[in-house]
Amino acid sequence: MRLQQPCLIALALTAILSGSAHAESDDLATAVLGLETQDVPPKLADEIAELLRQNVSSSHDMRLGAGRDLVELKLVFSCADEGHACMAQAAKSLSVERLIYGSIKRSGDAYVVWLKLFDVKHEKIEAWLSETVPKEKLGGASLKPIVARWFFKLRGRSADVGTLRISAEVPGAVVSLDGVAAGATLPDKPLVLSDVPAGKHEVSLTKVGFGAGAQSVSLAAGQVLDLKLDLRDSNGAPVAAKSRPVVQLGEADRDESEGARGGKSAPGAGYRTGFWVTLAGGVVSAGAALKFGLDVRHVNQDLDAYRRFPCASGVCDTKGQPAMPLTPAERDAATSLTDKGNRDHALQWVCIGVGSALGIASGYFLYKGYLAGEDEHSGGESAMVQRGLRIFPAASASSGSVLAEFDF
Repeated sequence: MRLQQPCLIALALTAILSGSAHAESDDLATAVLGLETQDVPPKLADEIAELLRQNVSSSHDMRLGAGRDLVELKLVFSCADEGHACMAQAAKSLSVERLIYGSIKRSGDAYVVWLKLFDVKHEKIEAWLSETVPKEKLGGASLKPIVARWFFKLRGRSADVGTLRISAEVPGAVVSLDGVAAGATLPDKPLVLSDVPAGKHEVSLTKVGFGAGAQSVSLAAGQVLDLKLDLRDSNGAPVAAKSRPVVQLGEADRDESEGARGGKSAPGAGYRTGFWVTLAGGVVSAGAALKFGLDVRHVNQDLDAYRRFPCASGVCDTKGQPAMPLTPAERDAATSLTDKGNRDHALQWVCIGVGSALGIASGYFLYKGYLAGEDEHSGGESAMVQRGLRIFPAASASSGSVLAEFDF
């Protein structure tokens, strides 16, 4: 076992890398399955499932995955009793980490609703609820807050909160909720603030070089409210995306913007961590492969004393000199050395394979973490200062050149 430790360390580093790669995205892919019904209009079950999907989409730590009808999925995977192992297998076919599913059945003049939140990785029910609701309450405008309350209960959170979805023409602007920085506007999707207490709030938008924008809102429990905020130009008019100025940020402004994002790591931080982890793992694997290669060489040298070849005088050793045939003890020693050499040779190739994979991964993470720059991670057209490799032309009265700058 001592000889295998270097490769085991490299494989452990690979496991650490997997964890760091997942850390880049905290969203858990969650599928909402169509509810199973009994003496209930299918339209009502579809409305409840759709409202649950909207709540998943609005959650800051969930990402909506592809869903299917619960009855159909149970038939395909033979999950008649909704066994945990079977439901986990069904969830993996949808490439999700959480399932929300359940049933709705009629009971007199009321409906009985069962909902479950299933943890795919651990193959267990993470949370569940059962509630009997009068028929007249599960319809019209009253359905949405009821479903929101169920969703929050499944998540173990207070139901007296709502969600704000904030968008603006100018990305990278700081969004403040009641005077406290809560995030920054995104170029291609709204900034989602979940678990906002129900009630009145002041939402403001600021960015260097622009006039601030603000709006007062009243948020109801379970409500998902979409807001469109605009920055102002020097004349106090709303700024359109096509006419927004490009503002270079200094170090102080960059620190302010990073702080406004709630202390989250900069884009590419996970890739940079991945680069150093894979680099270290690759070096360890290469060193282990070299060690096992030397061990194989030493075994071959030790085996030379036991090698016998036919020759004119009968049997000769590796130097061509007459030698006695091997005794049983010598044959056992030669077999033991051969087994050791074969084992070391196999481990050498395992380490070469692991090292090669880590080397490729290291190159990928080097590019994504250090060379791609922050705009590629965010997918936007931000005027923020980029990290990574920047190449730009330079010219003077008598000559031209190209300058390159590499920023870690």
